[in-house]
Amino acid sequence: MGWFSLGAILIALCSALLVLLQLYRRGMLVPVKRTSLDDLAARISRVTKFHTPKGDGPFPVVILLHGCGGVRPNMETFAGLANEAGVMAVIPDSNRLRSIGYEEALQTVCTGAKLRAHERAGDLHAVLELVRRDKRADANRVALAGWSHGGWTVLEAMALERAGKRPASLTEMPPQGLAGVQAVFAMYPYNGYPARSRRLPWLSGIPVESLLVRGDTICDDAESVAVFNRQIEWGADVKWRYVEGTTHAFDEPDHHPTSTLMFEPERAEIAYAMFKDFLKRRLQLDHGSAD
Repeated sequence: MGWFSLGAILIALCSALLVLLQLYRRGMLVPVKRTSLDDLAARISRVTKFHTPKGDGPFPVVILLHGCGGVRPNMETFAGLANEAGVMAVIPDSNRLRSIGYEEALQTVCTGAKLRAHERAGDLHAVLELVRRDKRADANRVALAGWSHGGWTVLEAMALERAGKRPASLTEMPPQGLAGVQAVFAMYPYNGYPARSRRLPWLSGIPVESLLVRGDTICDDAESVAVFNRQIEWGADVKWRYVEGTTHAFDEPDHHPTSTLMFEPERAEIAYAMFKDFLKRRLQLDHGSAD
């Protein structure tokens, strides 16, 4: 072997090590830590906000799962809409739980390097446990709402439970699973690779309603429609509609300064109306009138 060949091999090895180092720094080579459901519930309780409507309760509940960037101002807006309808809104911060800040999230969670949905599904089950323990909550009337990565997480949880698989972050199957969940609201969810919804059917009996962005450049709407149609063939109850002429996360008023995504107030109103109608129908809200 000549010096040239040896040098080429050393350069290749150094390049490979640099790639591995970058992958490690981004979290792609770090195994998912597993824990018990009780432990995860205790930890996530410290980064979860409960928005409770006026009155005595118990209240129906909607769990709001943020997008890949973490809890943004739009979560508070939707929580307010839920409270106005008499629904408790619960907002867990999966990024903060793992000490992932906004800038890091954009580089890792939003690129799939960290916190994929099969891990974050454990967070959802942990928050469901918190809801079941809260006397203010009607744990038999729960809706799940997810934005982008959060939508991926909800649909992933449904696929995992139907397949009898535990979330990657848990040491055991959640004993109550998604019991009490009445419906899912998915805002422009991610359905690309490696989403399990592409190849595994969802848990039956939980209808899904989704709002997609036509021509979405972040979460391909065509992939979502393909998944939805496949799930319908497998027996799922799925309905969706489009907003036109806007970008992914059009309801988010505080995008990163370098982002090409835009806040569109008029189109956000479409999402607000759809969300309120979803809660009214799926949680059987009836404010009624006095006799």
